[in-house]
This record gives sequence, structure tokens and C-alpha cells, in this order.
Amino acid sequence: MGIRDLLPPIPPPPLSYIHPLPGTEPLTPLAALLPPLLYYLALLLLPPFPSQPPTQANLTALLRNALALTSAALFIRLPLAYHVPFSVGLTYQLALIGLYGSARILDAFFISRYYLHRIPRRVRYHHSPTSSSPPTPSSQSQPAQPRDSQSYFSRHFLSPGQGQRVTQHARTSQTDTVDGWRDRCSWALELELSMRGQGFAWTSADVRHTTRTWHPTLRDRVESIAKHGIPVLVASWAVIRGVYAGYLDVDAAGVGVGFDGLPFAMQIVLTAALGAFLMAAFSVGHSLFAIVMAPLEPHPLSFFPPLYTLRVWEIDSVRCFWSYGWHRLFSRLFLVYGVWPGEWVERRQLGKGEGERADVGKVMGAFLSSAFVHSFAGHTVVPGGWRNASGEAWFFALNGLAVVGEEAVVRVIMRRRRKGKSSDGAQDSRELSRWYDGLIGRIWWVAVLLYTGRNFARGWVLAGLVREMAFA
Repeated sequence: MGIRDLLPPIPPPPLSYIHPLPGTEPLTPLAALLPPLLYYLALLLLPPFPSQPPTQANLTALLRNALALTSAALFIRLPLAYHVPFSVGLTYQLALIGLYGSARILDAFFISRYYLHRIPRRVRYHHSPTSSSPPTPSSQSQPAQPRDSQSYFSRHFLSPGQGQRVTQHARTSQTDTVDGWRDRCSWALELELSMRGQGFAWTSADVRHTTRTWHPTLRDRVESIAKHGIPVLVASWAVIRGVYAGYLDVDAAGVGVGFDGLPFAMQIVLTAALGAFLMAAFSVGHSLFAIVMAPLEPHPLSFFPPLYTLRVWEIDSVRCFWSYGWHRLFSRLFLVYGVWPGEWVERRQLGKGEGERADVGKVMGAFLSSAFVHSFAGHTVVPGGWRNASGEAWFFALNGLAVVGEEAVVRVIMRRRRKGKSSDGAQDSRELSRWYDGLIGRIWWVAVLLYTGRNFARGWVLAGLVREMAFA
């Protein structure tokens, strides 16, 4: 027996329990590489060229749009024509990449370029080292740091070390010009790799809803992974493995219960473990990429704003969870294809003006677009197609309704409390809050996420993704 016989095959053998879309074939390297390559070539031509004659500019636009449309078509073709035979999870991710890539290209090259008449503008950041050591008598007279300057450490359950130095990034300017081909190549690569639009003005607010951020050191990243990311991953995986082995695994007689055959309490436990695993996996992966790209600092490619804003126990509503407790990797997609159409529908149906708020349409548009994106990915791995992938759509739709409903209840309660006060002026929400508000809010959001999350978990069990995560 040689060394090669001891190593796993590359690529791994196909899974016996994978359920790819009918008619799809195993993904090839060319099919995987061609869409992002054409996307990059199109991005090279997106920033305007200085002093370009009109005829040459028209030819450039024609070539750029042809590359963009071809890339978009190849992106959306990925999940419809291919699957990853050795992984349910990678096949699911392939669908997300295909849909996201095509939507992003249509936005950048056509919606933003021709309808909004703008292209993504690069943001310049000023890097200033600051110390996180306790204030000294000479420094106490200095202005206090903004509250969100400590946000990275609170998000990752850390505190700045004694005398530890970090870097604060302040946005200083925006520009839509590039200087030469070297800068153009860098600009295109930065935008292609920037899912959330960080480093560009072409995005919704980042995870903290502010332009100020805290750039953690490598020590912070490693500490976050070692102390929190990996322990959560291991603990949640152990629960997933235990539930699968104890309830979902097929026995010698070929009998195994599905998700709906689990006791309700076990459904909740599995749902919570899957959510914790996902949250920790995103955080660990994000931090690992940040560590790998750190040597490029201060190049924008090294800029990785943290994914999460609040610690889990600081979240006190469903809205707070989705705004601050979860990643915003698809924020631009949901903004363009969900929020804006939702606001337009609400204003049109209710006769509102352009300047009036359309919060219900905004919220439901975002969640319904998320429902479509995730159910689209689900239908590529779940047997039965769209019918059995509807659980993910229900999850996001119900969470959108929960956000709208809780906001309406809060407004009614605050209005009543305000009326009950002897009014010398309008009271703010802090004056009207009660000691039990946070407790009720925490019970509420956890209950909503776990109960509706069962729809997500059901599809993952049916697709074999839970089995793959359990290494069974």
C-alpha cells in the first residue's frame, strides 16, 4: 500500500444521498472560472476613461455590456446546469453564487449605470493608530471616543488589551476616477471581491450603520477565532451530530425519522444548533480571510469590517437581530431587488409621495427578496424542487411579518405610556422604557427565530445537508 492509497481521492467521490436538479452535470473548472473572469474584464471597462472620443467611448460601452451580459448569463447558468457531486453544501452555495453574481452584474452595469446614472465610487480611508489603554490624567481632557468605536470587541466578546494599539478608519473622500491601468485593475478586483460594498459608496450602510469603524489587529482576530468561534463551532457540531445519530440516521432496516418525526423540543434544539453553527462559521471564515489579507494593509483589500454588531444577549427584538445581529453580505442585492421595489409598491398602493416613508414595503421587500434567494438555492438540493424548498421562503416571510408586527406593537405601547405621563414635553424612548421591556424582547426574538427557523432546518434535513454536517 502506497502513500497515495492512504490519501482521500481528489475530488472526493459523489455522495449517494445528494439530490441535484435533473439534467445538471458535475461542475467543471472552466464553468466555475469563466463567469468571474468575464465579470472582471467588464469591470475594467466600467470606470470612465479620461478624454475618450465619443466613438471610442461607444465601442467601449458595447464591449463592456457584452462582457457583462455574457457573465451574468453564465453566473445564473451555474446552478441550473451544474452541481457539486461530492457536497450538498457546496451545491447550495453554487446556487447562491450564481444568483448573486448575475444580480450584482445587472445592478452594476445596467441599473446603476443607466437608470441611476452612477458607478460605484471608491471610498478613501484615513488610517490613524489609536491606543485602547485606560485614560491617563493628561488624556482625560480629550474628547471621548464614539460609543461604536468599541463595537468590534463587543461583537466578538473581547475587550481591548492593556495598551493594545488598533487602527481607526475614517472615511475622508469619494471618487469615481481611476489613475492608470494599474489602479483600474485594482479597482475592479476590489469591487468584485467586496460583497457588502465595503470600500465603496455603492452600498447600503455597513453593519454598524455608520462610516466609522475599528480595524482590529491580527491578535484580535486570532483570539476571536480561538476563544469563541471554534468553541461555538465544536459545541454546535456536537449537538448536530448527536441529533442526527440519535434520531435522523437510517438504521439497518432502512428506517429513519425525518425532521417532522422529531419531538418538538428536539426540533428546537437542532434549529438552534444549526443557527449557532452558521453564525460561528461565518465569523471564523471572515476572520481567516482578514488574517490572510492583512499583509496588504493599507490596501483596501485588507479592509474587513466585522460581520456582526451586537452580542447575542444584547439583541432585544427581531428587527435588532436582522439589522445588527446577522451579516449583511447580501445587503445590496436586497436593497436593489427588494427594498426599492417594496417601497415603490407601498407608495403606489397607498398614494404616498416620493419623500414619504414606506417602512412596511421596505421591510417586506427585503425579506421577500431574501425568501426568493434562499429558496432558489434550496430547490437545487432538496428532492421535490420548489415545493419542498418553500420552507426557507416561509422563514423569511414570517420574520418580515414579525418585524412589521413588533414595530406596530411598540408604537402603540409607547403612545399609551406617553399619554399616561404628565407631559412637560415629549419624552424619549429611554424615559418611557420599563425594566421588563428587554426581557420580553429577548424572549420574543428567540422564540420567533427558533420557531420559524424550523422551516429552514426541515429543508436542510431533507436535502441531506444536516447529514453532511454530521459527517455521517
